[in-house]
Amino acid sequence: MPHHGQPITLSIDTLTEKGDGIANWHDRKVFIPGTLPGEQVEVMLHGIKPKYAQADLIRIIQPHPQRIEPHCSYTECGGCQLAYLAYSEQLKIKQQQVVDALQSKGIMSSVELCLGMSQPLAFRNKAVYSVRTENGEPIIGFYRKNSHQVVDIAACPVQHEQTTAIIAAIRKWMKAFNIAGYDEGNHTGCVRYVMIRHGFKTGSCMVVLVTLTDELPKEAELLTALVEINGIDSVIHNVNSEPVNRILGIQQRVCYGRETIEDELHGLTFSISAHSFYQVNPQQTDQLYATALHFAELRGNETVFDIYCGIGTISLYLAQQAQKVVGIEIVPQAIDDARANAQRNQLANTEFYVGKAEEVVPALYTQGMRADVVVVDPPRKGCELSVLNTMLAMSPQRIVYVSCEPASLARDLAVLQKGGYNITKVQPVDMFPHSMHVETVVQLIKK
Repeated sequence: MPHHGQPITLSIDTLTEKGDGIANWHDRKVFIPGTLPGEQVEVMLHGIKPKYAQADLIRIIQPHPQRIEPHCSYTECGGCQLAYLAYSEQLKIKQQQVVDALQSKGIMSSVELCLGMSQPLAFRNKAVYSVRTENGEPIIGFYRKNSHQVVDIAACPVQHEQTTAIIAAIRKWMKAFNIAGYDEGNHTGCVRYVMIRHGFKTGSCMVVLVTLTDELPKEAELLTALVEINGIDSVIHNVNSEPVNRILGIQQRVCYGRETIEDELHGLTFSISAHSFYQVNPQQTDQLYATALHFAELRGNETVFDIYCGIGTISLYLAQQAQKVVGIEIVPQAIDDARANAQRNQLANTEFYVGKAEEVVPALYTQGMRADVVVVDPPRKGCELSVLNTMLAMSPQRIVYVSCEPASLARDLAVLQKGGYNITKVQPVDMFPHSMHVETVVQLIKK
């Protein structure tokens, strides 16, 4: 067996959910970043344990036939794990992730090819940059993979192109006035994060500066620089003085313009605040929700439950074609946004309830409320069993499950299938090109 410091040749079998290659070596799984399935590679092992090991890539002996030059030089940021792979091939990997997850639970439904983008760059409408200072220089960028070290990034090709100018202006302001970035180890400094949000349809932009300190130093000078950039309608100062990983604090004020910006999806208008949950890829969100609406097969006389409804984005898509939509969400501010969005779009056939889905859904059922169609869009961990059981008790004609995690999707589908539903359509959607992330919409029909 080779010892530490001796190169070995391995073949890559598959990828982890973080996009690292997996090879087998002496009954161990070896994890190798920057490699693709089918490749033969020369690597240097380290961190050898009884069941697994890590390895650094030395060279690729036999590359994947669809391997390409990445669209970005900042490969160490870890955001675009599949940047080495042609986009059409990325979509096949995402489809296969869903197939594998379903088959692991004995579900043999056919899975459509993942719906991709025609131009899979500059698609993100929200960017969160971490801010540090090193050797007196501002460092503004994203965390290096599996660490809290910040990779300094001048331009990110998957972000809205305007973010480059905004970050450059903030960097220049920090340098000119000697404004410190955040020191995580000592919990000192000033600027912790910069969050930028864009309305793709409206051209509106919001910049949020998150500081450790109560005041934003040299604020007038910063505003002068930012306001020169076309489309900035909102600059917000948010204070987060807690030693936590959460980005936004509770305390904030508007420095310039408005507290919210607007965007449009599917002919609907949405108001977005600093705290709003809003899907990050507007073009693919439209594909995702249009698929959910199509799978709901609404005729206009149905009551629809939208469980985990967020700010009501899917609810309002559905409300245009249903008799009544009932939305349920745990975050009170999201429900405030959902009600405001329903009012803004003059959709009075909606009702929204705040609380845990596993408490609210059974309570509404006990009160005699029934759904003809149920749409669920749960967090990564999937649905609580009590929610699935209440859905089965309600016995809707159709269930549309929107998922961001194939493993929890497969687990929940197995419960629904056993409870009397046929899985009729499975459609993956690519919301995050160049990453391993895949969303899936599934139609289930009562047997």
